[in-house]
Amino acid sequence: MFLYITVLTIFKLVPFLYTCILYPLTFSILLIPYMNRKGFFRLTSFLISISFPVAVLIFSTLTKRSFHTSIDIIYYIIPRLLLLGTLVIPLILIDTRHKTSLISAILINFLALLFYDYVLDLFGVGFGSLQLTTDKYSLINIFIFLPYLLILFGIVFLTRINIRYEKRVQKLLEEIRGKNTELEEQKNYIEKIHREISDSINYASRIQAVLLPDSSILKDYFKDYFILFKPRNVVSGDFYWFSAADNKIIFCLADCTGHGVPGAFMSMLGISFLRELITRGQLSEPSEILNKLRDEIINALKQRGRQSDQKDGMDLSLFTLEITTPYNKPDKSFELQWAGANNPCWIVKNDNLRELVPDRMPVGIHHLMDRFQTIRIHLEKGDKIYLTTDGYRDQFGGPSSKKFMSRQLKELIIGISDKPMAEQKSLLENKIEEWRTGFGTEHEQTDDITLVGLEI
Repeated sequence: MFLYITVLTIFKLVPFLYTCILYPLTFSILLIPYMNRKGFFRLTSFLISISFPVAVLIFSTLTKRSFHTSIDIIYYIIPRLLLLGTLVIPLILIDTRHKTSLISAILINFLALLFYDYVLDLFGVGFGSLQLTTDKYSLINIFIFLPYLLILFGIVFLTRINIRYEKRVQKLLEEIRGKNTELEEQKNYIEKIHREISDSINYASRIQAVLLPDSSILKDYFKDYFILFKPRNVVSGDFYWFSAADNKIIFCLADCTGHGVPGAFMSMLGISFLRELITRGQLSEPSEILNKLRDEIINALKQRGRQSDQKDGMDLSLFTLEITTPYNKPDKSFELQWAGANNPCWIVKNDNLRELVPDRMPVGIHHLMDRFQTIRIHLEKGDKIYLTTDGYRDQFGGPSSKKFMSRQLKELIIGISDKPMAEQKSLLENKIEEWRTGFGTEHEQTDDITLVGLEI
């Protein structure tokens, strides 16, 4: 193609300006196979579809300009037949799903056929410009007939490329279908495993719920109460537990290492040890219970203080509440004995909050292994006790996506402490949900959330 254009230019059969137009056109056609290999199939199909009618128009003009006075009629028939044939090329090369490209290519080809004579007249080689002859010997002029042969060859060649492309696409589609089938099988397998795991976790949740004590017993020892219990997953690493007898109740709220299934295992371990120490061992001193519980946890987890040991354990707050005056006296006095491992206890009296500060060590192996200490205070009717794990205050959210923090939680509790306990629970739950989701960004629940309120 380049050689043909160069020869025409050297012998001055075409002006140099036409050569400057033909070289880019030819070069763009030669780029089509390369672009196909690079994956630009839709673009190359469109370029092939519209390049042939443009090439026919150019070569027809050049061929007719090479004659000075007359031209054989066959050279007027062949281009029209080629242009008519190019109307089929878009249907062969362009997928019918790409309607815009397909309609555009057909329209361009149809316009090339429609304005064929008009273009020839612009270059002075129309019907009225050259005399038509029927000299059959001009048919053997292969030099003149060559561009049309090249166009036909190009159509066949690029159509074969397109067929190979279609076969390649079909092969890829078969591979994709095979992969989809494999993915579907894996998806079904994963869903099956997920159902089995979910069923197991749901069953573990029921077991954990059975281990938690019946909260209705608290009505016998407190005027009012609430327990806000929101596991991050189905099962929780937080747990509450209490034991009551005569004029004394022991209440514990604990936050075990982790959440979900690992935390739930730790919580079951903690409940079992507390039941053993308090119910069977008859322990009631909070610090003694925490010291003994720490020993049991360390032995159960085989913690020896080595660097490689897991630092599993629990933070908890535990109190013993005892009525120190006989039941028949109207003004009863209550003594609260409390000990804490990283988790505090808040006492609200007359809209004032007092914080009982815990020992800064967990129930488990730790670099600090001092004895837990008991704090004793006297309470009166109407005083309120609040115990919480770190899940509420560590929840991310709000306008700046920050933690809720203890200070804000204390202010919230002081503000609602005069309301009934059931209403307090509702307000606390709504507040943390609003904090988590109500400021344009929905944050995941960070940890298990447990908050207990008890009114003397």
